[in-house]
Amino acid sequence: MTMSETETIGCPACKVEQDVEVYQTINAIENPELLQKLMAGEISVFNCTACGHVAKIHTPLLFNDHRIDLKIQFYPEHLLVENPEYVGNDYLKMLKRMDKFREEFGLFMPYSNRPGSMLVVFSLDEMINQIKFRTQLFEMTKSGMND
Repeated sequence: MTMSETETIGCPACKVEQDVEVYQTINAIENPELLQKLMAGEISVFNCTACGHVAKIHTPLLFNDHRIDLKIQFYPEHLLVENPEYVGNDYLKMLKRMDKFREEFGLFMPYSNRPGSMLVVFSLDEMINQIKFRTQLFEMTKSGMND
């Protein structure tokens, strides 16, 4: 499931506030257009309508693509440095939610929802690289090119 919230953010350059859609999760199956925006570097970006300043929005993001059994959690690197307890606690809470989901759906869960199968990255570039790599592997396997 894709989840986002509208947040009011002040421009780092001119301080003018504007509403911005900030994603917490992206489901590539439900919202393929968001996958394309993520791959183009257009997710988690602030574009000031007043002065034109462009800045990254540094918030956690969970990416799911059950077609290729891929789940990646992005945490901004500054959180790991400034508040490692938050990163650890948030990750453990997510695992607990996945355990509850697993109890309800059991064998019908995609592999990417099983323990130890979620990747954690600390840069959006690494998230994008993992998506590209895993998609390529999936396509190669599907077409029989892995022989």
